[in-house]
Amino acid sequence: MLTRLLLVLILVAVLPGTGWAVEEEVGVYFNPVEPISEMPQGMARWKREFLQLEDLKIGDGPLAALGRKISADIEVRYADGTLIYRGPAISYAGLKDATFIHSDVHERGMMSLQQEGIFLGLNGMAVGGKRRMVIAPNLVCYSEAVGESTAKGANPRHTCTLVATEGRLEEGQSNTVRKETLIVEATLTASCIPGRAGIPRVFTWESCRDSDRPRREPSDPIWRAY
Repeated sequence: MLTRLLLVLILVAVLPGTGWAVEEEVGVYFNPVEPISEMPQGMARWKREFLQLEDLKIGDGPLAALGRKISADIEVRYADGTLIYRGPAISYAGLKDATFIHSDVHERGMMSLQQEGIFLGLNGMAVGGKRRMVIAPNLVCYSEAVGESTAKGANPRHTCTLVATEGRLEEGQSNTVRKETLIVEATLTASCIPGRAGIPRVFTWESCRDSDRPRREPSDPIWRAY
């Protein structure tokens, strides 16, 4: 038993990113976080009504979809071209209690839940892809707490957090944004299924697994939700 436990610890320490290989060797289990299943229909409608999307490059990696942790490099500007932010963006896409499942919720680039438009714009991209999105004010600084009044554009002078940051940003950049039209260029860098992995009756750890499902078909409209 002691020998097996030592083997497990060595495999986990040496092969932290191998995922399935470790599982095959030592019987690791993986429990993905449950996604919110009722979201896709409304997402597709909002993408059609409030976003203008253009794929500048189609990626060939995992898709940004519900039930994923997604990461991107983004550049955010107002409609007049004023730069707001250039850097990483991270979002837990459509996960129940998403802001509490991982220890990196304050990591630089963690996107505010109020930036519904950027989250919807990333949805459907494949890792390695680049997309340009024009986001209407309706989905900037969005808050379910005030419901439809905010979604319809109330309080146009309102500002809110764009992403979490550590330290000072470069001159001219900000981690807050006004409730105005945003122009965003994004390159998707990662998309994985978050959850908890572990060895029964020994210990558990947080994990994130790649997946090739769902896939975006060439015939799928850009506003489809995944």
